[in-house]
Amino acid sequence: MKNISILIIIVLVSCIYSKAENTTLPLLKKFEYNVAAGFNLGATSPMGLPSDVRAINSYKPTANLAIAGYATMNLNHSWGIRAGIRFEYKGMETGITVKNWPMTVNIQSGDVLGMKRGYFTGDIKNKTRMGYLTIPLSAIYRVNKKWELHAGWYFAYAIDRNFTGKVIEGQIRETPLHPVISITKADYNYSEDLQKFDTGAEIGASFKVYRNLAIDANLTWGIISVLNPDKRQIDMNNYNVYLNIGVSYTL
Repeated sequence: MKNISILIIIVLVSCIYSKAENTTLPLLKKFEYNVAAGFNLGATSPMGLPSDVRAINSYKPTANLAIAGYATMNLNHSWGIRAGIRFEYKGMETGITVKNWPMTVNIQSGDVLGMKRGYFTGDIKNKTRMGYLTIPLSAIYRVNKKWELHAGWYFAYAIDRNFTGKVIEGQIRETPLHPVISITKADYNYSEDLQKFDTGAEIGASFKVYRNLAIDANLTWGIISVLNPDKRQIDMNNYNVYLNIGVSYTL
């Protein structure tokens, strides 16, 4: 994946310099610099509801702040290439009802106490929160003086990883042949199961509302499961799918 990232960057840089040598745009218009701030709304979830999940009881987005800086090289009056750096949080809180859900919990109140691995049936609440340092690379198309579209790819490194939850009430079996263990209070922490790297596609639009100020919308869709398949304690692929709504200012 690192080799692919390096190759993409080399190709984009080559295109930039090739176009820059042939363009007739004034020097001051070749480069634009933007700062942006907004919030990410979305979910870290599987693509489709697993059969073990019987109901989604609640959903609450967390305070997912995103701040960024971008540099754009204009190839002509319509097209450009943009790169940047973005510090952002992605996360949510959910309540779900599951049946025979394979997981590991730390039982604090129930028939037995301590760590127990098995098939859980009951209600749980999850909290996912991840902080990323993200590098987006995009192609820019200006529809007119007001509207601007962009599409590209992002590469993100997790600098903060949290995936915790608690059992509200339920029961667990080590295997279908083992006796039921009733649980009235338990929790779990799968933060170490979260991967440090994320990548995916992004697409968005910007509308200039006043001079250098614009309103932005940017959708990012991860293609790598945030749960490491080599060591995760729940058998599920979760992906980051978030819409960022915010404002940007051209310096």
